[in-house]
Formats: sequence, structure tokens, C-alpha cells
Amino acid sequence: MSFENPCHYPSDDLLVGSGKSIQIVEKGDSKPYIKNEEMRQCNLQDERFGVSDGRWVRYPFPDESICPPMRKDDDIPGFREFMPFFNGTSMPAICWHRDDLTQVATTCAETGCSAASQHKWVSNMRETNFYAKWEPYNCVYQDLGDAEIQDCINRKNIVEIEARGLSISTILKNFLHQKLRNVNMTDVGAGPSPDGEKVKKSVRLDTLKIPHLLWHNSIEKHQAELDKFANATDDPNVEHYFVTGFYYSSEREPHVQVDRSLLFSQMEYDTLVPKGYKMINGFDVTAAFTYDTAGQFDGMHIVGPPIRSIVTKFFHHLCL
Repeated sequence: MSFENPCHYPSDDLLVGSGKSIQIVEKGDSKPYIKNEEMRQCNLQDERFGVSDGRWVRYPFPDESICPPMRKDDDIPGFREFMPFFNGTSMPAICWHRDDLTQVATTCAETGCSAASQHKWVSNMRETNFYAKWEPYNCVYQDLGDAEIQDCINRKNIVEIEARGLSISTILKNFLHQKLRNVNMTDVGAGPSPDGEKVKKSVRLDTLKIPHLLWHNSIEKHQAELDKFANATDDPNVEHYFVTGFYYSSEREPHVQVDRSLLFSQMEYDTLVPKGYKMINGFDVTAAFTYDTAGQFDGMHIVGPPIRSIVTKFFHHLCL
């Protein structure tokens, strides 16, 4: 299919990829069903590429006997996307996964987005009462409420949890704000340091500036930048996590392709994990939502359920 336009060239219709052929077939129920309570807790090894193996599981939308009526969270400063209100003290932790996908990813920032968005295609996934969770086949991630997170903060003497990076980190920061709104960081650290001062424990969740580096950096430059990272174990008072690149379907920026995202993410794992950094796999959980819940439908800035899954996995690994 070609788009007739004086500025259009036939090469614009070509997609740059790995050259591999992929056969799409209907997937049968090949995995044995195991009840969640019979599974082990997921660990950081389950985040690895080639090991991570899960799917999105739909559940009945919780009624008002379980969760209060869903409404927009107006206490997220500067966040323009729709996010259902959640309070981990007054609501069960499972209420965190509710969403209204008809309101997600409807805002615009780039020039021309508003006009184009009037003609965008949407799938039947965009439901008013959407409820699903990312679940691996062989392990379980725990949903933690305020009490469990507060106990974790106290036990590990955490004084701050910080999201680092660029645009994706801003999205993560807002979801972290919602989970931590009723949680108090500790004032002092784990105990006296050699000089007698109190030690502070900080936790960092870093996106490593992906996807921006995908369109700016070559493979060689990305590796060179990763090699500059200090060993995380050099400072025992800081716990480092990083989120992989997403499953991109972008046509907005050059070089932002799913193959490069996977390659760059594997490079990050190979280089940073031996240095003591802990990886959160965001690639797998974003595959099903790469278009439907991406801001401006740009195939990059994915919000909604996948971000909740990433934050759920982060607190699971941090606290259990």
C-alpha cells in the first residue's frame, strides 16, 4: 500500500528489521496450568531474556464490593495521561490493575498529532473496564499494598526511591508516586557507618535514557557508555535497578526499532548485571500494548497496564 503524496518516496514503505522471517500461528494451550498459590516467587533470574516467559491474563473487572468506583487520579502533578485513582491503604492491592483504556494515551504533544489522532485506528482492547495482569507461566509476582511497602521501607531503611532517565522515567515516576503516596521514607539508614554517621539507603530505578539513545547512539557508542558505569557494589547504600527498552512499534523516530531495543537491552544486561545492577524486563510486558496504550500512538511512550506491571515487578524484587 502506498501513500500518494508529492513528498512520499517508495522507500518510505520499507520497514527496517533483522531480516528474520516470523511465522504467526495460533498458540494452543501448550503450557500446563498451575495455580498461583502453588508457584514459587519470581526472582531476578526470571527477568532475563530467553527465561522470561509470560502472558497477559484477563480477569473479571472487580465490582464495588472489592474496589470503589473507578475515577481519574487528580493528585498526580504534571501527568496528562489518564490514571485511575488508587490508594493502597483503603483499597486492596489488586485494585491497582484496573484501567479505562478508552481514556489512556489520548493526549498530544507533537505538532500535527491532534489532527492525525482523529483518524487513528484502535483495537477492541480499548475497553472502559479493563482488568488484566502480566503473569509468568512458572512463578508469581506479588501485589504489594501500602502496609507491605512501608514494612519494606522500614526493614531496608530506605530514605528515597528515585526514577532516573528521560521521558519514560517521567512516566514511571508518576506511577511510583501513586504507589508511595501513603508511604513514609525512613529518616536514617541501616546503622552507623565507620565514621559514626548514620547511613542512608537509596534506591534508583533507571531507564538508561531509552528510547532516546536508540535514535542517537550507534551500537559501539552505547557499549562505550555502558562501560563507563561504575560498579553498583562500590556504594552499598545505593540499590540500582534498570528497566529494559520496550517492545517498540514506532515510526516516529529513526532507528527506534524493536530489534535495536532488544539488542541494546541485552547489552545492558551483559554489561551492568555483572556490575551489581538489577534488571527489570519491560520488553516482554509491553509487546501486547506497543500501539494501543502508547502516548500519541507513537509506539514508544507506552503507558497504562505495562507500566503497572513494571512497577509491580520492581516492588516485588525490592521487598521480597
